[in-house]
Amino acid sequence: MNEIAEIKKACEALKISINATFDRLLSTLGDEGTADFPTEYIYPFTADTHIFIGEKPAAVLFGDERVEADNWRKVYAAIMSKCNADAKCHDNLMFLRDKVAGRDRILLSHSPDNMRRSLKIDEDMYAEVCYGTATLLYILRDRILTPARYDYSSISIVIKSK
Repeated sequence: MNEIAEIKKACEALKISINATFDRLLSTLGDEGTADFPTEYIYPFTADTHIFIGEKPAAVLFGDERVEADNWRKVYAAIMSKCNADAKCHDNLMFLRDKVAGRDRILLSHSPDNMRRSLKIDEDMYAEVCYGTATLLYILRDRILTPARYDYSSISIVIKSK
């Protein structure tokens, strides 16, 4: 993708994030015009992972397809499932097993041994998911999906409004 398209995509993601933030601010202040604020907000998966801290997910959007996910572990599982369903990405994930490590633990392994909280992705493929929201999403996006060459640019996270 060329640089102009990337800049436009980043601009749109920022607009969505800024609008959602101001909508929430207005709703917490009790503005009279906020009676019909949405019950959910959509953020691009490419956004800074720190914006998801303290938020409750509702679903993951893969383009127009919505997959319900009411906790971050289910968000992780839904995205990894889509990635693993792609044959080329599956091969890449299998290659990455036991090679992607955090400070103390393997992040993607052939076995759940030595993981605090494992998530089974496929036969002989487990992911470590015992992390906070921002770290978990960073690991998923930048440490696993990017090296697996999975295109996550059309993925969005649906957040429940407070």
